[in-house]
Amino acid sequence: MKSIKIPDKYNYISAFLTMRCNLSCSFCLNAFDKSFNRKGFKEISGEKWVEGLNRIDSRPEVPITFSGGEVFLHKDFTYILNNLKSELNIDILTNLSYDKGIEKFLKKVNPERIKRDAPYASIRVSYHPEQMGNGEKLVKNTKKLQDAGFSIGIWSVLYPSPEQLSAINQMQFRCKDAGIEYRLKEYTGEYKGELYGDYSKYSKSFNSENKKSCLCKTSELLIAPNTKVYRCHHDLFIEENPIGNILDNNFQIKSQYRKCNNYGDCHPCDVKVKTNYKQELGHTSVNIKKIK
Repeated sequence: MKSIKIPDKYNYISAFLTMRCNLSCSFCLNAFDKSFNRKGFKEISGEKWVEGLNRIDSRPEVPITFSGGEVFLHKDFTYILNNLKSELNIDILTNLSYDKGIEKFLKKVNPERIKRDAPYASIRVSYHPEQMGNGEKLVKNTKKLQDAGFSIGIWSVLYPSPEQLSAINQMQFRCKDAGIEYRLKEYTGEYKGELYGDYSKYSKSFNSENKKSCLCKTSELLIAPNTKVYRCHHDLFIEENPIGNILDNNFQIKSQYRKCNNYGDCHPCDVKVKTNYKQELGHTSVNIKKIK
């Protein structure tokens, strides 16, 4: 199949292998839109994923980031990792709580395959106190992979409930004692009527009563579990307006503005001001103009 060249302005590639998850966090951003149906996404075999992903011609600093849902729930996860062409770097987002998948991963995946020159770990494990308790098991699983040679660390979302913040504080000491890198991520969304995150670049871009038209250009390649490509997280999570499929031999990525009528109903992940892959603050996943 023809190669898919990643545009110079693109800085993120996310392959959502599955939207299924073994946890049910109350603040999961996948379910920001009420139309999201976690179990409704069609999933593709590992062979098809490899066929599509191996078409991608990316840069070393822009890896394929495997995410979900929980990636370890995909039956062919290790097959995909082991058959991805060596030119493509790999990052993984996981809750690392599916024991069966972890054991298979340790037996079949070479740690050197998931290790690159970056200011953060290649495997980023999420800690959610409301689903994981004090996190002792998570630390144990993370330590197991770290001792095996994997580039790995634990991240926590600063969801502002007192219970969560207290657990996060304790987790910092637990990780320090275990020699595990531990980082905090700003919470994205609302809590008790207060908005968390910086959305100053595109005010009233979500949770707005009135939707507007605009022109929008993404800097991310977002691939759904069925290998369809979407222009933003809003469209991806509700399976609306796909722009192509990595299994279509004629599909190519175009870095261009596209007309959209959903400004005001954007997903926070697309319009939040955050850091880019170089850890430089001021980035948003999309650029928007001609809002009216």
